[in-house]
Amino acid sequence: MNDKIDAVKIKEEVKAGKSYLLDVRSEEEFAQFSLPDSINLSVEDIEYGKVPSLPRDSKVYVYCMSGGRAEKAVSMLKMMGFTNTINAGGIMNLI
Repeated sequence: MNDKIDAVKIKEEVKAGKSYLLDVRSEEEFAQFSLPDSINLSVEDIEYGKVPSLPRDSKVYVYCMSGGRAEKAVSMLKMMGFTNTINAGGIMNLI
């Protein structure tokens, strides 16, 4: 995980359509609190083979509550052919 995540830069990229925010927490966690413009697909769904509806060559910032699930999801997404996935860590890093 990159300890120097630039939340402002990420938000600007997402707003400009240059990257995506993927929240890999559960649907319940996502419903309670999530970041604007983020997409939810739980790490469990990814484990079961569900693929995010995103271009595989796009920049995807992956986050969860603390970074552990995001790291796991990044590894699985890379195996699915996503070429530019980044573990953005926990949701608090991005606020």
